[in-house]
Amino acid sequence: MQFESTRNKALIHIDPRTKFVMLFFIGFYIFTLPALPVEIGIFVALGLLLTLSGHGWTALKLSMVFTVMVLLDILLSPYMSGALSFLFNTIVRLVRLIFPIYLAAILLMRTTTVSEFIAAFRKIHLPDTFIIPVSVMFRFLPTVTEQWRSIRNAMRFRGIGVSAKTLGRKPLLTLEYMLVPLLMSTATISDELAAASLSRGLDSGAIRTCVTEVRIGAFDYIMLAACVVLIALSLLGVV
Repeated sequence: MQFESTRNKALIHIDPRTKFVMLFFIGFYIFTLPALPVEIGIFVALGLLLTLSGHGWTALKLSMVFTVMVLLDILLSPYMSGALSFLFNTIVRLVRLIFPIYLAAILLMRTTTVSEFIAAFRKIHLPDTFIIPVSVMFRFLPTVTEQWRSIRNAMRFRGIGVSAKTLGRKPLLTLEYMLVPLLMSTATISDELAAASLSRGLDSGAIRTCVTEVRIGAFDYIMLAACVVLIALSLLGVV
């Protein structure tokens, strides 16, 4: 994932504050263990928003995996019991619950620039002690992901593939090859991001401008209202 804007491909634009609230509310609601039709409805709605925001291919790939998990749950779960049922539910159902949260996180990070994020939350007068760490964190995660891809490519070039087979045969050695370069890269990335933040003057306290207009529109109010209604219905035990 990367923290970037895709306005040129997007059919809709959602304010960063709305996307942040959606991520929070969906994360809260999903772990109330909603019924399967409601869970599917939330996933479909988020997939549609992601598609309209210019990331249809990502939404399609995640939808295929989610569909397989739902079918496995419906077709196999009634025939399992005991420890096998517990293991199955842990792998399939718990992982499936993460998918709507993951979609909401992708919607936030892949359709929002750091500048838009900072401008949006400074409009509601949140302190820099919240805005700057969160914006740096969202930039840190995709950078680490990019470094991990580079490490895997370098290992594959040297004939060291990272797979379930190698992890099962030589777990400690494989973890060493994975974690040592990743941890070293992480330390370097954190220093670079801190230096970049200082060079951009994020700690100056001065009023910053943003080329992109950041405002909450009618579509944002609809999304916020939907989140509030969903949580209210959940608290009332309706869904």
